[in-house]
Amino acid sequence: MRLFHTLFNRKIGMLSFLIFFVFVLCYACTNSEDFANPLDPENLRTSGAPDGLMLFAGDKQVRVTWNDIGQEGIKAYRIYRRSTGGTDAAFALVGSVDAPANEFIDTQNLENDRRDADGRLLGYEYRITYIDVNDVETPDPTNPPTENEEPRRFWKTAIATPSVPPPAPTVTLGDPTDLTIKLFWDGYEFPYDFSVFRVYAAIDPEDDKPLRFKLIAEPKRDQLFYFDHDFQVDGTRKVYRVAGVDEFGAEAITTVTAAAPNLPPAPPRNVRVLYLPRSLFNTKYDAVISWTPNIEPDLAGYQLYTKDADGNLLLRPAPGKKDRTWTVPGEDPILVGQDLRFKQYFITAFDDTPGPDGQRDESAMVEAKP
Repeated sequence: MRLFHTLFNRKIGMLSFLIFFVFVLCYACTNSEDFANPLDPENLRTSGAPDGLMLFAGDKQVRVTWNDIGQEGIKAYRIYRRSTGGTDAAFALVGSVDAPANEFIDTQNLENDRRDADGRLLGYEYRITYIDVNDVETPDPTNPPTENEEPRRFWKTAIATPSVPPPAPTVTLGDPTDLTIKLFWDGYEFPYDFSVFRVYAAIDPEDDKPLRFKLIAEPKRDQLFYFDHDFQVDGTRKVYRVAGVDEFGAEAITTVTAAAPNLPPAPPRNVRVLYLPRSLFNTKYDAVISWTPNIEPDLAGYQLYTKDADGNLLLRPAPGKKDRTWTVPGEDPILVGQDLRFKQYFITAFDDTPGPDGQRDESAMVEAKP
């Protein structure tokens, strides 16, 4: 009887799990609150419009940016605009760019600091579409989604007000540091309506492909610098835009190009050696060398050295980048004067990019402390 109840309970539990799984599966298939593909015309969040729409105001201009996800089959993007607070509420085409570009600068008949009769700020509202290789435009501007549809779909828009921007920062590069670019804009003169700094970056493709800038930081007014540590290898070139931004969002941009310097990694830290005698009947020993591992993403490995009795450096094993300890077995002491002494051990770290001289890019040498 107990076995019967056990089997029965197991079947009930399995049946409950299957019912729950089918319910979750059906909900996932029928729930239309969102879709993974933002370019799907049925996506409730985007209506198929490219995602990430952002506006950056300037002097009688607005820079329009969006996310280009590298989707195959997209040929171009179109940008539409209308004025807020005006009698004409229709969006009009103001420009287009070929993919994979992801920005457009609108300078057509824009006015600075527009206000209504009550002094309230007016702006310009934008939305964008994409054109596929079959010349199909999504969303369809002749039949746009409306909020009274069921289910409701949204074609996101954004509003900006052009304004005379604050001064553009004067940007200089700091001293080279491994896998780091340092940007400084000391001596900036703040206008009364200053808001924030913005730092954008794009990988320099070194060909005719358009730059794809991404906002990477918004330093406050008391931070007149930014350090970019987002590098995986020496020599990577980036183009930076450093902007001063006012309360209306108007930007003044300084553009600089810099490359991550070709420098070796930092030397390993906390390097120790433990001498372990092999036998009571001879002088051979094992040298167990340990260190705190490096964290540079371009680390390729480590190199061990010893010194002979005359002080000459000798190459020893090259531990891998994941190693934290290394044992050199069966070592012989060296004769210094009349004394037998353990050898001295040294270690360096090296990266996966040759140095400017074409040789392996090694750190400073660190002696292992007994």
